[in-house]
Amino acid sequence: MPTTTQQVVFLQGSAVAIEDMEIPDPAPNQILIRSTRSLVSAGTELNILELAATGRGEPGYSMVGEVAEVGGAVEGYAEGDRVLTYLKHQGAGLVTIDPDLPDEATYAGHIPDDVSDEDASFVVLGDVALHGVRRAKPGLGDSVAVFGQGGLGQMVTQFARMAGAYPVIAVDLLDERLELARWSGATHTVNAQREDAVAAVQDITGGGARVVFMVTRTPKILPDCMQAAAAGGTVSMTGSPPGTVEIGLQVELLRKELSIIGTYQSMYPREPYHMFQWTRAANRQYILDAMARGEFRVDRLISHREPYTKAADLYAMIERGPAGWLSIILQWDQV
Repeated sequence: MPTTTQQVVFLQGSAVAIEDMEIPDPAPNQILIRSTRSLVSAGTELNILELAATGRGEPGYSMVGEVAEVGGAVEGYAEGDRVLTYLKHQGAGLVTIDPDLPDEATYAGHIPDDVSDEDASFVVLGDVALHGVRRAKPGLGDSVAVFGQGGLGQMVTQFARMAGAYPVIAVDLLDERLELARWSGATHTVNAQREDAVAAVQDITGGGARVVFMVTRTPKILPDCMQAAAAGGTVSMTGSPPGTVEIGLQVELLRKELSIIGTYQSMYPREPYHMFQWTRAANRQYILDAMARGEFRVDRLISHREPYTKAADLYAMIERGPAGWLSIILQWDQV
C-alpha cells in the first residue's frame, strides 16, 4: 500500500513548510527508501528559497536511508540496505534502477559499514568539491587558496591538501570557520574581514596562488580571486553564485593569462571510458571508501543535528548569515 510521509517545501513568499506526501508502491524496477538523514546544502538551497518568492521549491539532494521494499525486477538491493540517494528532504522516496535514466533519478549507492549515515550524507556535496579539485588539477607543491569555508569550502580545502598542494590558504570572514579549516588541512588562514585577503595570499605564496577556488555564493568575490591568483594560474568557480559581477579584463585576466573554469557535472557521461574515469558515481565511491579508511573526515563539519520538523527555524538561521552554523543534518528517524 502507498506510504504516507512528509517533506520540506518552500512556498510562495519564501516560507518554509512541512507537507504531507504520498509515495506509491514501488514499480518492478524501483526501490522504496525510508530516510534517516539528509544534508542541507546551504548555498544551493538558499538559491531555491529565493526563487520560491514567486513560486514553490522542493529543496534537498543528499538523502541517506534504508531500503524498505524492493521491486521484483531489481537486483543488488535488499531490505535493510543503507543507501545514499539524490532524494529531496523527505521521509521516504522511490529510486528507479534504470541505467538509461539520468544519474540523479537512479542513484542509490551502498554505504560501507564503517561509514555513518551522517557522514554518508556529505558524499553528494563532497562529489562537487572533489570534481572541482579534479578540474583545477592542483598538484604536489602547488599553492592553493580557497575563498569561502562553509561546508563545501572545507571539503575543497581537505581534497586540495590530500592532492599534495602546499600551501593551502583558507579565506573566510569568520574565525570559527577558519579554525575548523586548520582541521580540514589548511596550512594558513586569512580573515578577510580584518586584512586584505588578496595581499595576504600574495604574501604567503610569493606572488599569487597557482589555483584559487571560489567557494561562495557571493559573486563580488570573483575579482578578489582573480587578483589573488598567480600569473598563468587557475580560478575555479566551485560554489554556486547567482547573478552577475564586473571583472577586470586587461590587467587581471588578459595580462596574467588566467584560466577561469566552472564546475558543473550534469553534462558528464555516466559510464567511464579510457579518457575519462572519474564519473560522478566513481567520485562518490572514492569518497565513501576514503571515509571508511579514515582518510577523509567530515564529522567536525556538523554544527546542527535537528529533527526535520525544525526546518523553518534552521533556514531562518541560514538566511540571517553564516555566523553560528556550518553544516546542518536533518534527522528523519528521531522525531
